[in-house]
Amino acid sequence: INIPPQQDPLLEFLASRLMNHGHRAKATRIVSRTLLNIHAYTRAPPLPILREAIFALAPAVRLLKHRHSTKTIYKPVALSEKQGIWFAVYWLLKECEGRQGGPMIEERLAREIIKIVKGESKTLEKKEEMHKMAMVNR
Repeated sequence: INIPPQQDPLLEFLASRLMNHGHRAKATRIVSRTLLNIHAYTRAPPLPILREAIFALAPAVRLLKHRHSTKTIYKPVALSEKQGIWFAVYWLLKECEGRQGGPMIEERLAREIIKIVKGESKTLEKKEEMHKMAMVNR
């Protein structure tokens, strides 16, 4: 398998979001093992699959909440590509965290990424809900 170098900005960002208490080496190890698991499950190059999943999950808009006396008004705001990627990685990690026992974080991330690419993930519903609310409140 051809593991991509850690110079890729998306992989560095994913490692930064995974990092706890400054343990970057552990976070990069988790990212590389996730790529290895993606390759093991799909028998395809893992980096394009990861990119496709992140960009499929990234929202284009978000809602800002404004209080106008007693009324709460939601205002849709367009997101840049970087902000969308931030939300996508945040939702992806939220979906995979918090499970004691069972598969390691690398396996959970790989399975969730594959589910996103197939369109079966619950996190895609968050994106759809956000877009639906933005269209209602525009």
